[in-house]
Amino acid sequence: MNSRQRLMAALNHQEPDKVPFDLGGTVLTSLHVNTYRNLRKYLGLPEVEVQVMDIFQQIAVVDEDVRARLGSDVRVVSPRSSATFRIAINTTDLPGYDFFHDEWHIGWRKPKEGGFFYDMFDHPLSKASTIEEIKNFPWPDPVDPARFEGLRERAQHTAETLGEPVILGGLAAGFWELTCWTRGFGKVYPDLVNNLPWLEYLMDTIVDLKIAYWEKALPLVGEYADVVQEADDVAGQFGLLISPDIYRRVIKPRHKKIFDFIKARSQAKIFYHCCGAIRDIIPDLIEVGVDAINPVQVSAKGMESKGLKRDFGKDITFWGGLVDTQGVFTDGTPQQVKDEARRRIDDFAPGGGFVAAAVHNIQANVPPENVVAMWEALQEYGVYGAESAPGRRPESYWAGYPEAPVVVRAASQSPDAIAGRALTPEEAARLFEEQHGDLSPVLNELKDAIINGNPQVAIEKANKALAEGVSAATIINDVVIPSMEIVGSKFECGDYFLPEMMASAIGTQGVMKALRPKLVEGGGQPAATAAIGTVKGDLHDIGKNLVAMMWEGAGFNVIDLGPDVPAEKFVSAIREHNVQLVGLSALLTTTMPMMGKIITAIEEAGLRERVKIMIGGPGTTPEFASEIGADGYAPDASAAVRRAKELLAG
Repeated sequence: MNSRQRLMAALNHQEPDKVPFDLGGTVLTSLHVNTYRNLRKYLGLPEVEVQVMDIFQQIAVVDEDVRARLGSDVRVVSPRSSATFRIAINTTDLPGYDFFHDEWHIGWRKPKEGGFFYDMFDHPLSKASTIEEIKNFPWPDPVDPARFEGLRERAQHTAETLGEPVILGGLAAGFWELTCWTRGFGKVYPDLVNNLPWLEYLMDTIVDLKIAYWEKALPLVGEYADVVQEADDVAGQFGLLISPDIYRRVIKPRHKKIFDFIKARSQAKIFYHCCGAIRDIIPDLIEVGVDAINPVQVSAKGMESKGLKRDFGKDITFWGGLVDTQGVFTDGTPQQVKDEARRRIDDFAPGGGFVAAAVHNIQANVPPENVVAMWEALQEYGVYGAESAPGRRPESYWAGYPEAPVVVRAASQSPDAIAGRALTPEEAARLFEEQHGDLSPVLNELKDAIINGNPQVAIEKANKALAEGVSAATIINDVVIPSMEIVGSKFECGDYFLPEMMASAIGTQGVMKALRPKLVEGGGQPAATAAIGTVKGDLHDIGKNLVAMMWEGAGFNVIDLGPDVPAEKFVSAIREHNVQLVGLSALLTTTMPMMGKIITAIEEAGLRERVKIMIGGPGTTPEFASEIGADGYAPDASAAVRRAKELLAG
């Protein structure tokens, strides 16, 4: 069986000779350039000039000698996407960073010191407010002939000469991701609550560009197109970022439009990438024509491998999930990596429907011996046909075998022994009535505006209350803080998702901006002063921003230090602002060690006893917080408020 036959059998839910292996077959299943160099050295292969497949993620093109050594079955045959097309890196004009603007006019930057990836810093439509601004925006040309030079020839060579499947990459990220990237995450999610018609026009504009691209690409590749790749992240570690209802009303119909267009013009299978806990919408993805999901983030809530295969394995292929890049891949031993891969193979592989790949790209801090251990496990346990094939192993095979570690935390829990629990929305509303039930009409209107996520009305009502002689302290203590507690409880129980929570938080932030000067004039003090930032080397800030807004809504004075914050900046903030609470955020496992270095720097500056330190981010855990000497951890912005109050009270 050649690689093309092997992959297509798996995608058709048949058992091939062995589980297909993908290392470098897509921009979502490859390796960071640093790890790739280390892997080549570990394999005893000569140094080469590493080619970059995706400049944003700094993902390597896997060379032929590595492919031959490890037997990768999958090869991308892609037109020139926005990840490589007409990019000019500027190394001089932004101190401390290399940066560029891509063909969507999105700004990307990477720290010169300690940076692993490029991340966004400029969203070109962040200040747009009219349909005309969308119409007049200089959109990229999806059918630029330069994208498609030699595409047919490469596809034919891959399929006929190499006997490998043709994976056809897309124009860029998914339409929803591009909407977020051009608009900015901090604007898009509240737009879903308060600005939906405008946002839908933006989404439809991008959908049309993607369809124009596929209209050009698919006929060029023709019968050689085995798989087409699309992607849209709509989930986090603990669940969807948007409600299932918003997905089904707003996102799903546009996915269906794109996928229907592709299916009507090819026999290709649709590979759909979405990180996080997507279990709730897997039936929807199957319904709109998705054939394979990736990266199968097995550490996310509800994404346990055995349950996914049981519930959806007849209808969808799992492309990924072999080893969790947030877990043992980074810090575990080769044997632990083998143990996890062995379990995933046995869960996912029976009956086909499994393409073995790591959970997302292999990050820059994964040891090469762990990459090889993953591959060795696949060679040993991923062969069909024998009595010991996946799904046919006797009970004795598993005797004494450790269960693969899975980190599963419910969004409604704070796992580092947070006292008590969040109130339910009903309990929070009842407590509000008991303590503040005699509010004036304007304060009731302010409460409703905050809870319903209407920033403009919230600010208007706060100013009106001030004009009526209500003190800033009363507004904060009797309305803002308890209203945000209701919002937090709605988020933690799943009534609210990121759009609703952000809309409420933005309204609260505007209210606090109006009230803070009046509070100072009246001699009032904030509940505490907090400094928060994303650690050095990490440019991701949406989680950090939301925690900052929620802390502000809880009455804290928040010093937002931004992303890519070095230790000395935290130390200076503590001294300058008399900070009592420090928040350290990191999205990337590669930057998590910086949290420990920052805590050490605070200790060495003699300031540790003055502050409580909290950490957060998808890869962080209570155990990691304890290991680096932090005081606490919270899995989300709402729990971060509750945990902060507890730490400061203690």
